[in-house]
Amino acid sequence: MNKNTLIGTVLLFVLFMGMTWWNGKNATERERERRAQALIEAAEREAQQQKDLELQALADSLTQEQKDSVLLVQAQRDSLNFAVQYGPLVSAVYGEEQIITLENEVLKVTVNTHGGMIESATLKNHINNLDSTQLTLFNKENNSMSFTFEGRGSMRDDINTANLYFTPVNVTDSSVVMRLSTADGGVLDFAYSLSPESYVVGFDICTKNLNLIAHDNRMNFKWNHRLLRTEVGRDFEERYSSLYYRFAGEEPDDDDLESSTKNGQKTISGPLTWFNFKNQFFSSMLISRNLFRDGELRTALINEEDVLGATYLKDYSANLFFDLEQDVEHLCFYFGPNNYPLLNDLSEEIAARVGLGEEDIELEHTIYLGWPIVSWVNRFIVLPFFHWLDGYKLNYGLIILLMTLLIKGITYPFQRKSFVSSAKMRIAQRLPEVQKINEKYPNQEDAMQKQQELMALYGRMGVSQMGGCVPMLFQWPVLLALFYFFPTSIELRGQGFLWADDLSTYDAIVTWNSYIPIVDWIFHQHISLFCILMTVTNIFYTWLMQKQNPAQQSMPGMKAMMYVMPLMFLAILNNYSAGLSYYYFLSTLFSIAVTYIIRASMNENKILEELKYNLAHPKKKSEMSGCAGLAARAQEAQKQQKAEMRKQARKQMR
Repeated sequence: MNKNTLIGTVLLFVLFMGMTWWNGKNATERERERRAQALIEAAEREAQQQKDLELQALADSLTQEQKDSVLLVQAQRDSLNFAVQYGPLVSAVYGEEQIITLENEVLKVTVNTHGGMIESATLKNHINNLDSTQLTLFNKENNSMSFTFEGRGSMRDDINTANLYFTPVNVTDSSVVMRLSTADGGVLDFAYSLSPESYVVGFDICTKNLNLIAHDNRMNFKWNHRLLRTEVGRDFEERYSSLYYRFAGEEPDDDDLESSTKNGQKTISGPLTWFNFKNQFFSSMLISRNLFRDGELRTALINEEDVLGATYLKDYSANLFFDLEQDVEHLCFYFGPNNYPLLNDLSEEIAARVGLGEEDIELEHTIYLGWPIVSWVNRFIVLPFFHWLDGYKLNYGLIILLMTLLIKGITYPFQRKSFVSSAKMRIAQRLPEVQKINEKYPNQEDAMQKQQELMALYGRMGVSQMGGCVPMLFQWPVLLALFYFFPTSIELRGQGFLWADDLSTYDAIVTWNSYIPIVDWIFHQHISLFCILMTVTNIFYTWLMQKQNPAQQSMPGMKAMMYVMPLMFLAILNNYSAGLSYYYFLSTLFSIAVTYIIRASMNENKILEELKYNLAHPKKKSEMSGCAGLAARAQEAQKQQKAEMRKQARKQMR
């Protein structure tokens, strides 16, 4: 191992350890903050417990007659306070809780008369992979919705619908109207409807003589939602769960709201079309005709080591204000899977339903498919082909295999061009002109001069050291597109192939529970078999390409880096979906096969004769194309710059 290789390897090791230290430092700081917060909460609980004990001791010291008297006074005072606060709605303060269930083939929602809002949503055809139960997006324990408005009571206090009992009317298996009414004709209805085989719940706010119920038409909608875990791999699920939203006429966004490692807030100042409390594979979404024009959206990460961290991922909340502009306002909830074709088809249907006409509200964009060029590849190539194959009801492992064959077929011309260019570089080493330059500059300190002369010589032969640089760039959008596609494909969820029980998560063949420093941070207490296969094939492919491209032999630092990269991807992708690692494994395996096929079909003697001919009949620099022409023109510019510098130096000496 020479000096440069040693330095490169040491730098890579230092970089890797530095990243490990930095992540460990951040984890330590988060742990310190968590412990400090836990101490504060413990002190508050202790103070409240002491207060409760004192009150209980006081209550125990009273006689039964005294207790009855206190309860009577309290009831009279509450009744008077309710009459002052709620005015004509005071009768709704008292009632009996009743649960109304709306159900179709795919979705079940429950509506509680206490508050009049949806209390739970269950997807009947999906399973929670964490506990193997039917998948519930939310229930009473982790979700609350309510409306607040200024009442008509004597004090014009804010009235929260969560404190009132609604009367259910027009109840069917798929619809219900929750009603608040006054004796003199004021009505506020929340009407829910569920169509067959649909994940969309119609939600209409209907009013009659609203002035008899509320002081004005200003409403405040609050939705607090603690996101339940539904997948085995918490880190991965957390990364792909985010609060998305769309303003009228704008692209859906989440970038300036939050990340997976910090809390965030988005101030609403404009017409908000929809927002989505999104899980990796499922959504809880509210859509309106741009009613919400001010308020805020919030999200907060729940620490994995927190008591709630085993069950929940994030705290979402919406606090939004709007004006009731019509007697009937149409809104819609969507409680369902993040299925791209489904959301794409629903966009115009829901837009028409809430009063937005034929506007495309882009519900499908809540599924992140990468930055623009990458997302275009996914939307117009990967997704159509994937769902076309899915229509034949094939195993998803086979579908990924066929997708890989298609992609390799599309990129084959680029790979061949890159391979031929590398072969020319290797064959060019046989020419005496190249050998003379290598002998002329045997020392490492002359590497720059040697490289310049070699580039000039290769340019005259029509060979570029950056052989196939442009063709290779065309393959990157495809590779990145699949990187974003597989983790968001709900179709792979729960689908097994070979030893992988679920292609949407990692296929662990080795797991452990005891803490191992650094190893746990890298591998997350498991090792995935498809990821290992991908790494092995990548290392072999790297060796094959370095053997093919002799130019890299003169750059030992780069050579070492090429072998380190597959090992880094082993650590990165070990926690990703088995489907993604399986695709990269197949892609690299096919690349190896294609390399051998191209090599077998090449006539190296013919290429050698072509190089000799080009050397004897060189093109002008302006006629050279691609990277070779660029290198030749860059060298010419460098020569002109040096000549100009020498000219300036002579002038100064005079």
